[in-house]
Amino acid sequence: MRGPWRAALALALHIGFFVVSLGLVAGLLMMAGMTFRRDTVGGLKVAIAAVVVGAIFVIGLRAVLRNRVRPRGVPVDRVSQPNLWRTIDQLVDATDSPLPDEIRITSEPGVAIRENTALLGLRTRTRYLEIGLPMLAALTTSELGASLAHAVGRLTGRSKLTVTAHRVLASVQRTVDGLTTGPVKWLFVGYARLFTAIAVTTTKELVLAGDAAAVRVAGKRTAVMALRKSVAVEIGWREYADAYLSMAAGIGHAPDVLLGFRSFMDHPARKPALAERAKQTIAEERGELPVRARVELMKRLKAADKEADERPAFAILRKPRHAVPELEDRLLVDSLGPRMQWPEVVRQAGAAQAAEKAAQLSAAAHQCGLGADPTIQGILAAIHRGHGRDLINPVLNPGLHPSMIDQTAEDTLTELLGCTVIDALICARRAHHELDWGGPPAVRLANGRPLDPDRLVRPAVADPRLIPGLHRVLVDLGVPLHHTREPAEEPEPSLAGIVSPVQCSGEAYDLLVSDRGLLLLPSDASAAKRLLAGTLARLREAEQEQLSELASQPVNELLERSGAQWVDSRDVASARLHQEKAGWSLEMDLYLDEYAMSTLDEVRVAPGNDDGVSVLTLHSTADGVEHGDPYHGLDELMGARMELDEPALPLE
Repeated sequence: MRGPWRAALALALHIGFFVVSLGLVAGLLMMAGMTFRRDTVGGLKVAIAAVVVGAIFVIGLRAVLRNRVRPRGVPVDRVSQPNLWRTIDQLVDATDSPLPDEIRITSEPGVAIRENTALLGLRTRTRYLEIGLPMLAALTTSELGASLAHAVGRLTGRSKLTVTAHRVLASVQRTVDGLTTGPVKWLFVGYARLFTAIAVTTTKELVLAGDAAAVRVAGKRTAVMALRKSVAVEIGWREYADAYLSMAAGIGHAPDVLLGFRSFMDHPARKPALAERAKQTIAEERGELPVRARVELMKRLKAADKEADERPAFAILRKPRHAVPELEDRLLVDSLGPRMQWPEVVRQAGAAQAAEKAAQLSAAAHQCGLGADPTIQGILAAIHRGHGRDLINPVLNPGLHPSMIDQTAEDTLTELLGCTVIDALICARRAHHELDWGGPPAVRLANGRPLDPDRLVRPAVADPRLIPGLHRVLVDLGVPLHHTREPAEEPEPSLAGIVSPVQCSGEAYDLLVSDRGLLLLPSDASAAKRLLAGTLARLREAEQEQLSELASQPVNELLERSGAQWVDSRDVASARLHQEKAGWSLEMDLYLDEYAMSTLDEVRVAPGNDDGVSVLTLHSTADGVEHGDPYHGLDELMGARMELDEPALPLE
């Protein structure tokens, strides 16, 4: 079955979902009324049963119908951006689509319509057109027009039935994702699977309708180019955020986000590389309607090519020199300081990172037990004596596989020593970091020559016999060999995720997985409360808010809570993750001697098979919920120390 008939069947099923629910309650009430006429006592019993069943249905429907689409980004109105709104008006007229209620600028690399609906998609409350700031930076005006035409064109489709069925499908899927474990989710998931099986083709139909609208409005060549480039923009935005925006966040200053991303995308070294990666991504994409299939279908459409407007997409904004920084300021977090130009951002961020690495090397020198001098000269002497691996051991991941330890030790010592040398040169005003949109920031000496710290120190780290030669080179460069930093403090554990609850020695705990260890906090959530959380939307939201609040607090502060149990990663000898019928269990062999960093009550652990080893066992629960990505964090934390049963619990 294809076309509007399939959409009609899906909508009939959806309407029937409400009719059956209400009809069941109404039928019970009618039965109670009829019974009451003949038998007062029996009628009251049926009436009570009807009220109970009705209350359950009402509670369940409230949990299902409370799903909302929250607006993202910042809104732009007609007064501040008349050109943008005028463009949308023209596209709406050209595609015969409904006008969005709001236009919002977001930080996402894409253009999309999001709808806040009622009755699980049967009625639209608010329609948002979201335009990603990366698209304004990387696309041309014509390409942005094609992307906008695709987004609004999907609101028309072949028929209103198809559009409505797809809107319901999106709402049903959001509702499933928002429900936690409980009877409402168990029942609703079954309905959602049936509805999805019927309405799944509507997604393809609307995507193709949007592509056709883009071709009609912008021309075949521009529409195809916009689709392909959107893949490159998504890849580039991730790299840009990881490599450059993270530097600005690290020093607490707001950069020129849009102009920086445009420079990043247009760099002669980046542009062909991103195009090749986008091409590879498109070629490897799988699914019912991959990008390459959409491109082929777009090429077959009959449409004349139109003259392309090659101006940057942000030219569609009114007074972009003022509008873009204003939008960026509204999108960025409030904690960032004054705006700073990218060259200075890179200079300060590079210096801060070098100082941080130098402090880590100093901390390793203090903790390694060799009595090494933490200055550059002392570090070189320790390496020359063949103590490089022992020197760097305190900062290595305890979960490393034995075959990786030597290479990781060499890489880590090379990085920290190289950064310490750079830190010394920066403090002596003999070097600085320089912005390079084509790759990592370069280190530039005062005389203008570039300096590669890895190439400088790695040979001597790998072969200690070369240390005297490195010493002479550092002296020639003017590196203060007495330079050192105060040892870095123990890093704050970074939370990966939460599993709530787990069982430990018969008691319930919230398990917080961090990159430094596992934290167990006494859980106050009973099984009855968690069961109700699957039925009562407010309880479900309260539970999620509680976990979010827990995740937002520093782990070191949570350690101070009464009853908190801490398993430090450095005390873990080995671990075993067992897959069981009811979930999983995790056994950890711990060294809990006088040097242990863990803080565990003795009643929580059992004696192990080996002397000096204690065993801590955790069990999952049937009503457990997750926040974040705890299993991936557990895999990263334990590394090669953890054995997985077959079939293994998926950790990614």
